[in-house]
Amino acid sequence: MARTWYFLHAKPRTEKKLQAWLTGSRIWNYLPVYVNVRVVQRRTVRTEIPIFPGYLLARMDDAERVQALRSNLIVQQIPLDRPRPAIHQLRQVVRAVRRAQELKTVPLADRTGAFVRIKSGPMAGLEGYVAREGGACAVIINLEALGAAVAVAVAEEDLAAA
Repeated sequence: MARTWYFLHAKPRTEKKLQAWLTGSRIWNYLPVYVNVRVVQRRTVRTEIPIFPGYLLARMDDAERVQALRSNLIVQQIPLDRPRPAIHQLRQVVRAVRRAQELKTVPLADRTGAFVRIKSGPMAGLEGYVAREGGACAVIINLEALGAAVAVAVAEEDLAAA
């Protein structure tokens, strides 16, 4: 049977539980997270938080898909017609999250800005659309399958036309 790529929309605040359930059922899945470090009552607390709350990536055939629905943690399954571009965009977002000092999730960027590649600095190699606000410059990396994006602050001299 052919396996299809899906973004699974989980019930609120159950992404990690769904990931554990799918892993226990031997269904390939990926939940992109970032680590949030903060100090609470003189203790350092590290928390893994999903980059896109409510969503994780899975690759399943029809039997595994039915099995995943039995978890009762899935709200919606979004099949990927063209998985390669979506996976490439997801990799870009994960790389940006791991390297960024300042990062925020934003609505999907329109394609009116210039498409650029970051040529130097810690974000070198990432591609996205330029957004300028005041004196600040940011590159917006789209994840079109989910209709979401992340904005990464970069210096203007680190950009090159893609």
